[in-house]
Amino acid sequence: MRINKIENIFALMATLFIGIAIIVMPINRVPDEMNHARMAWGIVYEETADSFKWMDSVSSDSLIDKKEYKELFTKKEDFQHENFKLQFGLKNIMHLPQLFGMLLGRIIYPSIGVMVTLGRMFNALFYVIGMYFILKKMRYGRLPLFGISLLPIMIQQAASLSYDVANYLAITGFFAFLTQLSMNRVLTKTKLIQLLLWAIALYATKVNNLMLLMLPLLLNLRLDETHKRLNTFLDDLTSWFVKRKFQLIGAGIVGVIIILVVVGQFFDIVHFTRVMINTIFFNNLNSHLNTILTIGMFGYFGNFAIQMPLWLIFLDVALLALLFSLKVDVELNKYFGLLSGLMVPLQISAIIAGMYIAWTPLVLGENANISVGAQGRYFTPFLIFFVPLFVSFSDKLNLSYKKTFIEGLTIGMCVLNFLIMLLLVIPFYW
Repeated sequence: MRINKIENIFALMATLFIGIAIIVMPINRVPDEMNHARMAWGIVYEETADSFKWMDSVSSDSLIDKKEYKELFTKKEDFQHENFKLQFGLKNIMHLPQLFGMLLGRIIYPSIGVMVTLGRMFNALFYVIGMYFILKKMRYGRLPLFGISLLPIMIQQAASLSYDVANYLAITGFFAFLTQLSMNRVLTKTKLIQLLLWAIALYATKVNNLMLLMLPLLLNLRLDETHKRLNTFLDDLTSWFVKRKFQLIGAGIVGVIIILVVVGQFFDIVHFTRVMINTIFFNNLNSHLNTILTIGMFGYFGNFAIQMPLWLIFLDVALLALLFSLKVDVELNKYFGLLSGLMVPLQISAIIAGMYIAWTPLVLGENANISVGAQGRYFTPFLIFFVPLFVSFSDKLNLSYKKTFIEGLTIGMCVLNFLIMLLLVIPFYW
């Protein structure tokens, strides 16, 4: 198998794995599936006291009542209370694949089972096609992304109505764009337009994704030859920053302290810092730390019902470390590599902080000592940003692998992960 054909292998394996998962994972036993159905349906229908009730009728119990489950597919729903009202915005884009499938299901046979299954299939198709082209366009990091994209948690989410699919594609698609930009650092008009479009995609999925836009700033980008004077200015400006980097870092630290002091007049910074430490480090305070947050990055199946075994996660982490360290023919400056690697903890911290502000008060009340609501699957797409970190320090790593062996090992691990997923899910639900 040649590495430049890895996208074909992905398309084949993803289609098979996700296709099986669509059947094996019961409807509404994936986190928030009916909420995602509600968001998608709400693009074209108005939610009133009498509408959308069919979504509330789907059980989320771990124990499957096979007669009741069969009725989800055979019983036709009455949609007379559904009033057409187009409510489309930028944030709705990530629900369009599911909506198209659900609408087609309503036309073919208006049962919940048929509608949700077709919604899942369209979402899965969006994932497979999107990842195929992302892998095809990437200049390096394809094998690590191949492995991450076939992790059990990604298979589960791609086989559901979750908007995680659009979020994952936006983040990894932007990473693929970064690999192109880092190979040829000329910022043409076309590249500027592409950067703007990717910025819109990142915002449309999740606001915290916008932090990724800091990365192009460290690529020492240049404009084309028609802007020689501006290039000279950028070179001088870069040189000025490099010579004064320690002074600028010091000034930045002072600036952050001043901001914290000012914000501290309106917001309890000390308490918030304790909340972040409690959530990320203390499992005795945050029981979700070693489960939903950590195991959830790799595989927490069903509606938080089935945990992937830790020994398998250890093997996955070991394999990812090998894949991240694969030698590639590109030189990346260490500042870019460091910031790229830091994107993983930065995004994790941003998501946990956001959940503390937006979700925790609804669950634990005000002044809770931990943040709740974040899930490990939110962090999974950012794992690919470890690749530039390893690449930028490749001169310090003297590791050599036989490509065919590593490729075969990656495919084998993806198959093993999926088989164990089935071994856990099928007996639990069926």
